[in-house]
Amino acid sequence: MMEKIKKWIVNHPYFLTSAVFLIIVLVGWQVLYWREENFTFVLLLYFIVTLGIRLDDISRKIGTRSGAAPGNPEDKETIMQQLTDIKYALLSISATLNRILEKTEKKDQ
Repeated sequence: MMEKIKKWIVNHPYFLTSAVFLIIVLVGWQVLYWREENFTFVLLLYFIVTLGIRLDDISRKIGTRSGAAPGNPEDKETIMQQLTDIKYALLSISATLNRILEKTEKKDQ
């Protein structure tokens, strides 16, 4: 059960972050009687945290699958894994470019 919850949180980090900041804003509004400046500061913090989550997501996509740096870059398995990852990335890019090309050809006709 805990693994499902952890997986859901990892897959939906923006929902959890938004919920936490919404609760903070509601408590500040109802209990602490915050003014405009306080809400602006919380909104700024929300954008900074959201940007951090996005950058973390991007770095995970760029990095290795295990999350750790490979021990020996000359290892044949590591090189083969990296070549396989490059192959799949190129196939994905190719498919995307083909879809864009098809859309532009349909617009031209």
